[in-house]
Amino acid sequence: MRDDGTTVSNITAPIATPAAAAAADRGSYSTSDIEAQSLAAAAADGPLTLAFFPGVYSRTCTKELCQLRDWTDDVTDMDGVLYGVSADTPWSHLAFIDEYEISYPLMSTFNNTLAAEFDVERTESVLAGITDRAVFVLDPELTIRYAWTTTESLVFPDLEAIESTIETITAEQ
Repeated sequence: MRDDGTTVSNITAPIATPAAAAAADRGSYSTSDIEAQSLAAAAADGPLTLAFFPGVYSRTCTKELCQLRDWTDDVTDMDGVLYGVSADTPWSHLAFIDEYEISYPLMSTFNNTLAAEFDVERTESVLAGITDRAVFVLDPELTIRYAWTTTESLVFPDLEAIESTIETITAEQ
C-alpha cells in the first residue's frame, strides 16, 4: 500500500456514475453509459477520496459502499469528491449503483494500472486481480494525505479521520 506523502500518477479509468445508471434500464447498459475520468480531473474539484473495495455484490463490500453512501449524504457541505474503486466492470458498477442508490461514482480498475499504482491489487490466490479494501485521500496535486487498508472482513474505514483530512486539505487551499 502506498503511504501518506506519496504522489501518484494521473491515471485515467472508466467510471460509472449515478446519472448514467438512472438514465438506462438495468441490463441494457452500453459503452455510451461509461465515462473516462482521470485522477487529476477528479481531484480538481477538491480533495479526492478513493475507496478501494474487492467487489460489488459481496456481503462486506455492499455494507461498506452503503455506509459510504449514507456518510456522503450526511456531509453534503464538505468539499471534495468520493469514488468507489474495484476491478468490477463499469456495467456491473452501473447495476450496483442503481440497485443500492449509490450517490457517488464507481471507478473500475479493470484493464488499467490504477490498483497497482496504489499497491492494493491482489496478485496471488484465486482472487488475483481484485483490490484490497483501502481508502486514500488525495490533494489536488495527487499526493496521498490519508491512507488506510485492511484485509479483515466487516472492518470499515474511520470516516471521521477521512473527514478531518478532507477539511485539512480544503483549509490549505
